[in-house]
Amino acid sequence: MKMSKHVGVVAVAVMFTAGMAVAQIQGTIVTPDDRRIEGTLKWKAREKAYGVVAKGGNVELEMALANIKEVVVPRPRELDAAIANIQQGNAALAVPVLEKLSTDYLMLQWDTVATRYLAEAYLKSGEADKALRVCEKVISANPEAAYLGEMAPAYWQALLKQDRLSKVEELMAKAIKSGDRSSSAAALVMRGDVILTTGETAEVTKKALRDGYLRVVTLYKSERAVLPEALYKAAKCFEKLGQSSRADQMRTTLKNEFGSSEWARKP
Repeated sequence: MKMSKHVGVVAVAVMFTAGMAVAQIQGTIVTPDDRRIEGTLKWKAREKAYGVVAKGGNVELEMALANIKEVVVPRPRELDAAIANIQQGNAALAVPVLEKLSTDYLMLQWDTVATRYLAEAYLKSGEADKALRVCEKVISANPEAAYLGEMAPAYWQALLKQDRLSKVEELMAKAIKSGDRSSSAAALVMRGDVILTTGETAEVTKKALRDGYLRVVTLYKSERAVLPEALYKAAKCFEKLGQSSRADQMRTTLKNEFGSSEWARKP
């Protein structure tokens, strides 16, 4: 996980308190000069810095974001099973696991992934307020997560459910302006969703295709994390317009190239 360098706190050493009820997350801090520090990591929200206990040591080193190039943390073992449960409709099993991961891994690489699926579970159950809450906890530590990375589209959907269209538009513009292709593609899919909220007419549907979904399908073919959703939503739009052959074309590509995705399983 690449870190921004907007906080300039000087690193200091403090004693590590072993009895604190904090998850013991193992990982590696990479410094700007490519020095690697392996050990137990935690995010200190008040100080906006990392606490690091190097492997074999018992003293916590407090490191500011300005002194960190990258944070590398192994993928949590529980994450994939929780994601599978969400995708299979077993939110009751997944939500407690994802809530814990979202908290334990705050600013430790996997918080945005866990929070994305947690927010999606809340959205599916009609709890947009909870989806916003968990996303904004991550955003308070990492503001860029609101428009860059895996969690951002789930946050936008939660905002859309709360009718906060101007905020969604602001974040989509930031995502596109960032130059990050994955975020830009996700923003274009979201643009299609936003357009569809403005009416049920054929013109609205055509605009969602033209300015949103089809732009991803034609211009962002390499963004395979986003492409299945764009193909599915493009197919639904073509169906609504009575263009069954174009809809079939989208669905065929979706099933042939992304047959294991949740979008390929949708009716």
